[in-house]
Amino acid sequence: MVQEALTLDREPTFYLNGSYVTRAEAVLPVEERGGLFGEGVYEVVRVYNGVGYELEGHLERMHQSLRGIGVVDEGVHAEVEKLRGVSAELLRVHGLSEALVYWQVTRGVSRPRSFVFKAGNPATVMAMVYPVQAIDPAAAPVETTAMLAVDERWANCWIKSTMLLPNNLAYNRALEAGYGAAVMHRDGVVTEATSANFFVVKDGVLWTHPDNGRILNGITRQVLIRLAGGLGIEVRESLYGLDVLAVADEAFLAGTTTHVTAVTAIDGRAVGDGGVGPVSRRLHGALMGDVAAVCGMASAVG
Repeated sequence: MVQEALTLDREPTFYLNGSYVTRAEAVLPVEERGGLFGEGVYEVVRVYNGVGYELEGHLERMHQSLRGIGVVDEGVHAEVEKLRGVSAELLRVHGLSEALVYWQVTRGVSRPRSFVFKAGNPATVMAMVYPVQAIDPAAAPVETTAMLAVDERWANCWIKSTMLLPNNLAYNRALEAGYGAAVMHRDGVVTEATSANFFVVKDGVLWTHPDNGRILNGITRQVLIRLAGGLGIEVRESLYGLDVLAVADEAFLAGTTTHVTAVTAIDGRAVGDGGVGPVSRRLHGALMGDVAAVCGMASAVG
């Protein structure tokens, strides 16, 4: 389950192209390429106790995504580096210590509308914050159910693009059908969920789709693979099919806003015994412990 943003109790302040502005002032031109063509990338950073968790990893991935869509101008990348300070200022202005910080960069305005990239076109850089509920690091993993969905996205899923229509369609179909998530597959190969990476456990071994460009190499995914190594849990980054889901002992989502969320059933069929498995619990505890250590929170239990 995604940890949803809450509504601010005051008029929000946004960052747009070097200025802090009100919602009424945060206006983009009709010919902005993010809206016309989806030519943009974004990141979401979870802030715990006033500290952005894995902030540097998110920044590096934004640089990587920008290069992936052909935005190589050093001036744009310098603006991205400023998002550290921008984020801190937005948190200060809103008085938030538990928040989601969104960054988005697009190729900017195209006048007139054209498929052709214009060299030196000023990018659009924006940031915003929303409050979220504080977590209890000692709490058990959240549970959800999922349905299967065909992965209809483009091939370059390693780019964290704003082109999220296939993800949104699959996610909303899942919600309408009474599930909490959609797990996607392409040509019979399981890829990831609509807004999170996906792991299964079989005989104590952790399986996940490899970082080969066809999934987003999630920051939380990377952290969990590192933590699994420290716990002595074998990780298998390899392609696997729907047949593996049928015999999996455990399954879970992993992401910035999902943490470790146990998937207890897929398409109405129980995963394992239908509860939160031991590997999922250990990795959830390790992740919460890492968050607590990095962000100066009370230590997680277990």
